[in-house]
Amino acid sequence: MNALADRYAAFLLDLDGVVYRGHEAIPGAPEAVAGLRDRGGRVVFVTNNSAPTPEQVVDTLTSMGVKAEPGDVVTSAQAVAPMVRRRVGEGAEVFAVGEGGLRRALEEAGLRLSAPDAERAAAVVVGWDRSADFDRLRRAGLLVQRGAPLFAANADRSYPAPGGELWPGTGALLGVIEATTGVRAEVAGKPHRPLFEAALERAGTARALMVGDRLETDVAGAAAAGLDAVVVLSGAATRADLLDHDALPVDVLPGVWGLLEDRPEAAARGAGKGSTVVASLVEEAGLQPSPAGSEAVVLGDGVATASVHLLEGQAYLHSVAVRGDARGLGLGSLAVAAACARARASGAGTAWLLTEGADAFFEGLGFARIDRGGLPGWTAGLTAACAETSVAMRRDLAQKGS
Repeated sequence: MNALADRYAAFLLDLDGVVYRGHEAIPGAPEAVAGLRDRGGRVVFVTNNSAPTPEQVVDTLTSMGVKAEPGDVVTSAQAVAPMVRRRVGEGAEVFAVGEGGLRRALEEAGLRLSAPDAERAAAVVVGWDRSADFDRLRRAGLLVQRGAPLFAANADRSYPAPGGELWPGTGALLGVIEATTGVRAEVAGKPHRPLFEAALERAGTARALMVGDRLETDVAGAAAAGLDAVVVLSGAATRADLLDHDALPVDVLPGVWGLLEDRPEAAARGAGKGSTVVASLVEEAGLQPSPAGSEAVVLGDGVATASVHLLEGQAYLHSVAVRGDARGLGLGSLAVAAACARARASGAGTAWLLTEGADAFFEGLGFARIDRGGLPGWTAGLTAACAETSVAMRRDLAQKGS
């Protein structure tokens, strides 16, 4: 085993939920960032927030004990500005709904900012704007109706405010304009490619790992851009969230500091029928051999496994096992998520299981206890060898994100 820090040349770190929460650094994050650099890794901070300038992001990080320079920061404003320039040309006049970070990025890209009462504009660009009012949104909508293409730094509908409540994000402002005009914006921020491409250009290497706390933006966006990603559980994502997404990380970490710890490779792959790796893991765990006809997944070179038996749009989950030297690392959750993703891809909308002693683990993944008689009849042959004391459980597999 080696550390993820030694497998990649660059690390694209999301900020809120990865490096800090609110106005405080996540414990261990400043040391982790320093540790990545000590090992020769290039660290790039990547944020969907278009409001701050890179210098303002640096000031925030520095106040929390995280060393950074403006060249280490890529915001969604810096990703959307080149998109606009390529479409309308340098020197074009654009109407911006956004704060200083967006406005500066547009000007640095060679674009001119139009007046608040402009009658025409080459493009309308929307970012987070805490001073946006009806008149500004009305003007943006009018300009789009008059032919201006619509761009957005990101489409996040909300963001977590102090106290855990949600406040309107860029996507909420964008939604007003899109609903008014019927025009959909071209979006730069996660999970869309432009922000990842800008971050890779800044990193100077394609051997990069995305580190985020949201599966629907950080992980799904990285996958679409051809990048590996890990999800940390120090922010928005929970273990249960893993089962609601088809794009999965190559590992699940408690926090960014996990990048420096030795861990087995854990990328999920399908296992062929009669896999000796699966059989060995199941035997080591003291479980019954996998029923014929099941589909199995394996993590890494055989560090964990899980299987599903599919029938009638449903899945029976079984044979969840983790190699002895890798237990306690959260890899069982990732194996179950990978198996459920395969089940969902095959049309299954519900997963069922029986467990002897692991019900708390599965409850943490969103499974609920049910009466054993509630299991589908077709599972009877698969569960015949299970102890009478086994706990029956079920979970919906509706996908919440890609």
